[in-house]
Amino acid sequence: MDELPTRFISSFVVEFVSDFMQFCVEKYGFSTEEISIICVVTTESTREIRHDGYLLKTYGAEGPAIPDEFRFPVSVQFVCRRLGTRRETTRRKLEDLANRGFLKKIKGGYTLPAQTDAADYTKELRDFLVSKVRGLQNYIEKIPT
Repeated sequence: MDELPTRFISSFVVEFVSDFMQFCVEKYGFSTEEISIICVVTTESTREIRHDGYLLKTYGAEGPAIPDEFRFPVSVQFVCRRLGTRRETTRRKLEDLANRGFLKKIKGGYTLPAQTDAADYTKELRDFLVSKVRGLQNYIEKIPT
Protein backbone atom coordinates (compact mmCIF):
# COMPACT_ATOMS: atom_id res chain seq x y z
CA MET A 1 0.00 0.00 0.00
CA ASP A 2 1.87 3.06 -1.26
CA GLU A 3 -0.49 5.72 0.01
CA LEU A 4 -2.12 5.16 3.37
CA PRO A 5 -5.78 6.13 3.66
CA THR A 6 -5.05 8.55 6.50
CA ARG A 7 -8.56 9.99 6.73
CA PHE A 8 -10.03 6.49 6.95
CA ILE A 9 -7.54 5.33 9.58
CA SER A 10 -7.92 8.57 11.57
CA SER A 11 -11.69 8.24 11.55
CA PHE A 12 -11.44 4.68 12.83
CA VAL A 13 -8.98 5.65 15.58
CA VAL A 14 -11.25 8.48 16.76
CA GLU A 15 -14.19 6.04 16.79
CA PHE A 16 -11.99 3.61 18.73
CA VAL A 17 -11.16 6.25 21.36
CA SER A 18 -14.79 7.32 21.62
CA ASP A 19 -15.96 3.70 22.05
CA PHE A 20 -13.21 3.09 24.61
CA MET A 21 -14.31 6.10 26.65
CA GLN A 22 -17.97 5.08 26.46
CA PHE A 23 -17.06 1.56 27.59
CA CYS A 24 -15.12 2.92 30.60
CA VAL A 25 -17.91 5.29 31.58
CA GLU A 26 -20.59 2.61 31.34
CA LYS A 27 -18.61 -0.28 32.82
CA TYR A 28 -16.69 1.46 35.61
CA GLY A 29 -18.41 4.83 36.02
CA PHE A 30 -15.17 6.69 35.28
CA SER A 31 -15.13 10.38 34.48
CA THR A 32 -13.21 11.47 31.40
CA GLU A 33 -10.48 12.84 33.70
CA GLU A 34 -10.21 9.47 35.44
CA ILE A 35 -9.97 7.68 32.09
CA SER A 36 -7.16 10.02 31.06
CA ILE A 37 -5.30 9.50 34.33
CA ILE A 38 -5.62 5.71 34.18
CA CYS A 39 -4.43 5.72 30.57
CA VAL A 40 -1.33 7.77 31.42
CA VAL A 41 -0.45 5.66 34.47
CA THR A 42 -1.08 2.39 32.64
CA THR A 43 0.94 3.44 29.60
CA GLU A 44 3.92 4.59 31.64
CA SER A 45 3.91 1.94 34.37
CA THR A 46 3.72 -0.94 31.87
CA ARG A 47 5.94 0.63 29.19
CA GLU A 48 8.63 -2.04 29.55
CA ILE A 49 6.37 -4.83 28.28
CA ARG A 50 6.24 -3.04 24.93
CA HIS A 51 10.03 -2.66 24.73
CA ASP A 52 11.44 -5.82 26.29
CA GLY A 53 11.11 -9.08 24.35
CA TYR A 54 11.40 -11.23 27.47
CA LEU A 55 8.62 -9.35 29.26
CA LEU A 56 6.41 -9.43 26.17
CA LYS A 57 6.88 -13.17 25.75
CA THR A 58 6.46 -13.92 29.46
CA TYR A 59 3.70 -11.49 30.46
CA GLY A 60 2.16 -10.23 27.22
CA ALA A 61 -0.66 -12.77 26.98
CA GLU A 62 -3.37 -13.88 29.40
CA GLY A 63 -0.96 -15.90 31.56
CA PRO A 64 0.79 -14.40 34.54
CA ALA A 65 0.47 -10.67 35.18
CA ILE A 66 3.45 -8.34 34.94
CA PRO A 67 5.13 -8.50 38.37
CA ASP A 68 5.33 -5.30 40.40
CA GLU A 69 9.11 -5.13 40.00
CA PHE A 70 8.58 -4.53 36.26
CA ARG A 71 6.00 -1.77 36.83
CA PHE A 72 7.44 1.69 37.16
CA PRO A 73 5.94 4.44 39.31
CA VAL A 74 4.31 7.37 37.57
CA SER A 75 4.56 10.60 39.53
CA VAL A 76 1.78 13.10 40.13
CA GLN A 77 3.97 15.68 38.41
CA PHE A 78 4.27 13.54 35.27
CA VAL A 79 0.49 13.03 35.08
CA CYS A 80 -0.07 16.78 35.54
CA ARG A 81 2.36 17.67 32.77
CA ARG A 82 1.00 15.02 30.41
CA LEU A 83 -2.62 16.05 30.89
CA GLY A 84 -2.21 19.77 31.64
CA THR A 85 -4.07 19.42 34.93
CA ARG A 86 -3.63 21.06 38.31
CA ARG A 87 -1.43 19.21 40.78
CA GLU A 88 -3.84 19.12 43.72
CA THR A 89 -6.80 18.01 41.60
CA THR A 90 -4.70 15.31 39.96
CA ARG A 91 -3.30 14.12 43.30
CA ARG A 92 -6.84 13.81 44.71
CA LYS A 93 -8.03 11.86 41.69
CA LEU A 94 -5.00 9.55 41.82
CA GLU A 95 -5.62 8.91 45.52
CA ASP A 96 -9.29 8.20 44.88
CA LEU A 97 -8.49 5.78 42.04
CA ALA A 98 -5.96 4.03 44.29
CA ASN A 99 -8.47 3.82 47.16
CA ARG A 100 -10.99 2.28 44.75
CA GLY A 101 -8.40 -0.30 43.60
CA PHE A 102 -7.97 0.94 40.02
CA LEU A 103 -4.42 2.16 40.64
CA LYS A 104 -1.77 1.23 43.18
CA LYS A 105 0.21 3.79 45.16
CA ILE A 106 3.87 2.89 45.51
CA LYS A 107 7.05 4.72 46.39
CA GLY A 108 7.57 7.36 43.72
CA GLY A 109 4.04 7.43 42.35
CA TYR A 110 1.31 5.17 41.02
CA THR A 111 1.09 2.05 38.87
CA LEU A 112 -1.55 -0.12 37.35
CA PRO A 113 -1.95 -2.93 39.91
CA ALA A 114 -1.21 -6.49 38.85
CA GLN A 115 -4.35 -7.84 37.23
CA THR A 116 -4.93 -11.30 38.64
CA ASP A 117 -7.98 -13.45 39.39
CA ALA A 118 -10.76 -11.52 41.17
CA ALA A 119 -8.63 -8.34 41.21
CA ASP A 120 -8.52 -8.28 37.39
CA TYR A 121 -10.83 -5.42 36.52
CA THR A 122 -9.19 -5.03 33.11
CA LYS A 123 -10.04 -8.41 31.53
CA GLU A 124 -13.22 -7.14 29.86
CA LEU A 125 -11.42 -3.95 28.92
CA ARG A 126 -8.56 -5.90 27.29
CA ASP A 127 -11.07 -8.05 25.40
CA PHE A 128 -12.86 -4.89 24.22
CA LEU A 129 -9.61 -3.29 23.04
CA VAL A 130 -8.46 -6.44 21.23
CA SER A 131 -11.81 -6.62 19.40
CA LYS A 132 -11.34 -3.00 18.29
CA VAL A 133 -7.82 -3.70 17.00
CA ARG A 134 -9.13 -6.74 15.10
CA GLY A 135 -11.83 -4.52 13.62
CA LEU A 136 -9.21 -2.07 12.41
CA GLN A 137 -7.19 -4.92 10.89
CA ASN A 138 -10.29 -6.14 9.05
CA TYR A 139 -11.02 -2.64 7.72
CA ILE A 140 -7.43 -2.15 6.55
CA GLU A 141 -7.46 -5.50 4.74
CA LYS A 142 -10.52 -4.34 2.76
CA ILE A 143 -8.93 -1.12 1.53
CA PRO A 144 -8.59 -1.25 -2.24
CA THR A 145 -5.00 -1.06 -3.43
